[in-house]
Amino acid sequence: MSIELKIKAKHLALEPGIIRHEEEKLQKQIDWAVKNSRETWQLIGQLWRLRNHRNNEVCNEARATNLARTYLAGKPYSYAEKKRKEDKEFSFQNHVIPRITAMVKKYGKGDQLKADDKTIIEWSKL
Repeated sequence: MSIELKIKAKHLALEPGIIRHEEEKLQKQIDWAVKNSRETWQLIGQLWRLRNHRNNEVCNEARATNLARTYLAGKPYSYAEKKRKEDKEFSFQNHVIPRITAMVKKYGKGDQLKADDKTIIEWSKL
């Protein structure tokens, strides 16, 4: 098991809280701008980009990191996730699987270095 992946997982666990704090600050700026008849479209754009980053990129990266740690530990997929939502399947196949593969190749040892997307997909079948 890689200590680097463990540290990465801990950092990714903290990131949504930091982003939420910044979202709250932006929301206060938006409220002030509306109250004082100022334009808000730039602030609203920033707010949506932050929310999108938190809900998509950070979430997918944290999920991929935890699944990579599970794979590298030699545990079955069901140890990390009991089920997968169908509406998240596209994201899983196109974003999470490639990230798992990259992390396994970077931090794996021995036969784990030979892992590819097909290997990870087979491992992740429920």
